[in-house]
Amino acid sequence: LVHKKKEEKKKEDPDPQQAPPEGGADASPSASASATGPAGVAAAAIATATAATGTATSSTAPASGSSPTAAAAAGNNNNNNAEGAASPTAASSAGGEGAEGDAKRKKTTPTAEELSLQRWTKVTEDMHGLLTQGSVLALCHFLCQAGSGYSSSAEGDTFQMTTDILVSLAASESHFDMVRAELMRVLVALVTDIEASLAQCEAMTAEPSTLETRFLRVVRALAEVFKGSETDHRIEEFLGEAKVDKLWEALDSTLDRLADTEVLATPAQRLLSSGAAPSAVRVESSSGLSEETRAHLASNVPATPPKPLLNRLLPLIEAFFVLHDGNKEAAQDKKDKEERGKANEEQGITAAAHVFADLLEVSLVEKAPLGQFCKRHRTPLNALVKQTPSLLSKSFTPLLKHMPMCLDFDNKRANFRSQLRSRRLESRYETIRLRVRRSEIFIDSYHQLKDRTGEEMRAKIQVQFHGEEGVDAGGVGKEWYTALAREIFNPNYALFIQAGGKACTYHPNPMSYVNPDHLRFFKFIGRVVGKAIHDSQNLEAWFTRGFYKHMLGKKVIPADLEAFDPEYFSNLKWMLDHDITNVVELTFCAESDELGQQKIVDLKPHGRDLPVTNDNKHEYIQLMAEHKMTKAVQQQIDSFLEGLHEIVPPELLSVFDDKELELLISGLPDIDIEDLQANTEYHNYTPQSEQVQWFWKVLSEFNQEQRAWFLQFATGTTRVPVEGFKGLVGMRGPQKFSIHRAYGADRLPSAHTCFNQLDLPDYPSEDVLRQKLLQAVREGHEGFGFA
Repeated sequence: LVHKKKEEKKKEDPDPQQAPPEGGADASPSASASATGPAGVAAAAIATATAATGTATSSTAPASGSSPTAAAAAGNNNNNNAEGAASPTAASSAGGEGAEGDAKRKKTTPTAEELSLQRWTKVTEDMHGLLTQGSVLALCHFLCQAGSGYSSSAEGDTFQMTTDILVSLAASESHFDMVRAELMRVLVALVTDIEASLAQCEAMTAEPSTLETRFLRVVRALAEVFKGSETDHRIEEFLGEAKVDKLWEALDSTLDRLADTEVLATPAQRLLSSGAAPSAVRVESSSGLSEETRAHLASNVPATPPKPLLNRLLPLIEAFFVLHDGNKEAAQDKKDKEERGKANEEQGITAAAHVFADLLEVSLVEKAPLGQFCKRHRTPLNALVKQTPSLLSKSFTPLLKHMPMCLDFDNKRANFRSQLRSRRLESRYETIRLRVRRSEIFIDSYHQLKDRTGEEMRAKIQVQFHGEEGVDAGGVGKEWYTALAREIFNPNYALFIQAGGKACTYHPNPMSYVNPDHLRFFKFIGRVVGKAIHDSQNLEAWFTRGFYKHMLGKKVIPADLEAFDPEYFSNLKWMLDHDITNVVELTFCAESDELGQQKIVDLKPHGRDLPVTNDNKHEYIQLMAEHKMTKAVQQQIDSFLEGLHEIVPPELLSVFDDKELELLISGLPDIDIEDLQANTEYHNYTPQSEQVQWFWKVLSEFNQEQRAWFLQFATGTTRVPVEGFKGLVGMRGPQKFSIHRAYGADRLPSAHTCFNQLDLPDYPSEDVLRQKLLQAVREGHEGFGFA
């Protein structure tokens, strides 16, 4: 039908005033032949509706009540017919000659949006008058009973057109009651049939069915029909009358049977599932990982595709998200948080039980059906997203928007990469060429990039190190990121301070103002981190838990102080657990020694005159933690975020949590030799070759520092991708590590970092191989030259 409409539009007389051919849009023999039965009546109804203004169009018209922007978008697809469908106002504006006519035209000529709305208003009025009751019922029957919904794009377009016409007709009370009654009849029958069908389905042998697809079409039509503030409350009554809740119960029970669905997980995903923080694993790796941790970081374990029953349930899950999008609860939750925030500011007291609790508030969305459904069926939902990632940008949008904590890191990251790719295609800039001195890499890079816009920074960067022969086909760029990341924390710049604890993490330095360019440097560092995320490059950079939360726009809590200053955290914890009356003498101020001068900052108005007591110590702890992790470095944080968000929009980052962001920036915390061996290719060697066996034995004996040297020597970076070594990237995209046979036992091993390639000579013994390999990685893990 849509194809026929397009053909008619091509043949249409360009004169907008010309009347349509006799018989309307379905006067062709094919249309006449099909005009029998409900489907034929529906086709005739669609043709009548789309020809109501004397124009035949295959573009989907906007629903009644849709936004002017949407209406304009639909109207602009048919610009050739704009004049014929315009209102008398638009027509009159075309009259008048000379200066008077021009003045009148300027005053009365409607905008494109107004023209589109006028056209659609006339379409609606004509449809209400032209379509009979039988035609309306035939449209309902066609939408609910015909086709599969997945057979072709033309069929999908036809169903969408049918839905749009019914939605427009339902704007009038007479047609609304008619459409409602017919959809109710169909909906009740579908609910009953689907319930009975699901009770008999087996997970592995479920037969394909059109029932669920038809149900989804009806639900989508209903959601559009009831959209709008005037009728919004009626859809709940409608669904209750159709007993749709029983179908959701059946869906819950069926999905519970699929809770053991296997999902292919990367080492990063398995690490996060274990609950371990990447920084803690990095500390553990320095002394040797436990068997349990090694299992989480092992090579990818293959998983079976989703069971047939799960794919059959997909339309039902999509229908659930259509009816439970979480927008109302999210809006109410935002309003409640604002009111609570104002109340807390007035009271200035935090409950003792929650001062150091690292607990997330349970939002209204999480309590709502959407939140309960996502948490209960996390595994099958992630399996479906893994199979069809585009679901997150379509019907599964509520899951991504309101319940991202129920999405696996792998699925979030895949969607994140997809969004960045689409933005990259929208803007094309020339390659940025940098020529930097290795000893002054930070300053040289800063001066050559500081005047670039955020859009320009998304372009490819090619690096040339002064005095070195390496040509950047990927490998030199990776080393640039590695070397630059180390310089970021150079104490001579006074930009970051090392946090306490075993993990070597960094936090902005409150005294960075001693460097007059410190805020410009922080913006530059934010851009570097954003550029690395954008380019899927991992940095040798680890920040405090609180700083990651600032990047995500999430609230920092007192519990985050433990990773920043463990000793001070212990002191505050002791205050919370004991009676401090006559024990400590503190006031609501923060004291610090800055370059020999005592600096006092009030935590609240006149804080230095307010003593800390047993009654208000909870407020003191809250304010002090906020001061140390946020307010004392607010300017530095703001400048960093300004640079970061120029490259990566905050709305894309917000779906991650702090542990996931750490992995996204820094990669895996451990170098797993077994994983590298499982993802290695051989050229003129085999896995059984003597030299290869010796190589893996020697490499497994290296400590973490030596492994990092080797990794930088062979690949240009010390970091492991979150997918494990399977995710190594070379000059032409994904490229596994490879070992090539070289000749000459007196030569050192050489590497091509652009290709993740190691040239290993055929050494005569294991001892010679060990000596040569150690010498190569120790002396050659930095710098480029011809071997």
